[in-house]
Amino acid sequence: MGADLNLTDVRHVRGGREVLRVDSLVVGRGVHLSVLGPNGAGKTTLLRLLAGVESPHAGDVTVDAVSTKRGGVELRRRVAYATQRPGLLNTSVRRNVELPLRWRKVPRPLRGELALAALERLNVAHLADRPAGALSGGEQQRVSLARALAIDPAVLLLDEPAAGLDAQSRSAFFADLEQALADRATTVVQVSHRAEEALRLADRVVVLVDGRVRQVGSPDVLNRFPVDARVAALVGYENLVEGYVEPDGTVLISQAQTGLTNRELVGPVTVAVFANGVRIEDADAPGLPMRVTG
Repeated sequence: MGADLNLTDVRHVRGGREVLRVDSLVVGRGVHLSVLGPNGAGKTTLLRLLAGVESPHAGDVTVDAVSTKRGGVELRRRVAYATQRPGLLNTSVRRNVELPLRWRKVPRPLRGELALAALERLNVAHLADRPAGALSGGEQQRVSLARALAIDPAVLLLDEPAAGLDAQSRSAFFADLEQALADRATTVVQVSHRAEEALRLADRVVVLVDGRVRQVGSPDVLNRFPVDARVAALVGYENLVEGYVEPDGTVLISQAQTGLTNRELVGPVTVAVFANGVRIEDADAPGLPMRVTG
């Protein structure tokens, strides 16, 4: 069973500087929320506040209406936090996954069953008796995630869970993650600076820039209607060009007609175009005149 998360009037300061400001953010039970933003945007700080590792300097963070400031051990036991670095102990994979179960005083036979089941979900059960230090980066990430899932958390917090993996390994990791979460009602908050990872599994996405929320919406809304050029760049628009919308809706770039129209705006705009949305046509076709030089 997942949990409802709520941030209200949150302000967090570090080193005399405000690093996170969230006026209001509500995450419903069982929702998979992705937090997208560049490095230094405040993404990890947001996770640490949700995990109760830090308390906001102002405002409140709640899990099922219980403040993380007052929830104590019982509240933290409902939250699993997989940090960017797996942080596995120098012992076997099985013992690493059993560790949070031991803290919760789960009987030994049941600990073994739950640990093995979690490893199977991530396709690494065959590594159960191997030393954690002998694993590859991708294997360590899976074991770290299995450790988080073994306690059947109400809230799962993932900080750049595929950091350091190559493209092929990242794709396989997220396929396994999707399968592992498919039959669970866990509330998931995942942070990433990669649009393809943030949008892949998300029900909703929060875009953070310089510690501020720029936009909140579904992956489809962010793809189709980014609120500004910074958000457009973060979700993957490779071409961001200054333009102008005439009163009749004609969109110009460098005084040249683009073939685009917009009936809602007049004046300076940013034209955002995915690379695969650009086609080269004959010179007499509608569109933006250009010369190919290379």
